[in-house]
Amino acid sequence: MKSIKRILPFIVIGALAGISVDAAADDSANHAYIGGGVGYGRMNGEDFTNSNNDLTKSHVSWKALAGFGISNMLSLEGQYIDFGAANRNSDRIQATGWTAGVVLDFGKEKPITPYVKAGALFWNTDNRFNNISRSEDGTGLTFGVGVRFKLADNLALRTEYERFNMDHTDIDNFSAALQLNF
Repeated sequence: MKSIKRILPFIVIGALAGISVDAAADDSANHAYIGGGVGYGRMNGEDFTNSNNDLTKSHVSWKALAGFGISNMLSLEGQYIDFGAANRNSDRIQATGWTAGVVLDFGKEKPITPYVKAGALFWNTDNRFNNISRSEDGTGLTFGVGVRFKLADNLALRTEYERFNMDHTDIDNFSAALQLNF
């Protein structure tokens, strides 16, 4: 598994490079977008608390995203996501990450557009237990599904579910974000 994580960025870049040049040459499909939103996350399908409920946590996540449409159906997208934190007295766990991937739209010209997305997650955790701090980082996979609702010619509301893999931890995140198209 570690060897796959090491070569994952190269696989993603290679897949993106293999996209048809004809699709990228279609100027009517080329557009950039930015956005941001908030979400709710869960780790390994459970809440962040232990059985005594003595670990306070923030399930709230937030993210910023940017992308570029290279065809009517395909966009390249990156995002920064803060997964929130869990605290107990002076102990703390916090995770953040960057993603790079592709978004495949189904019916982009319609007011309601479903989509799927997949890519690489470059994550970092900062942990502090018993006044000892430790940081870890790595590369994992991410995928998701969502629906984009057109609010205006250049504004959309995105609702999506994403799963992020960090070593042996899976984070499920449900979010809503505004997307501004250029």
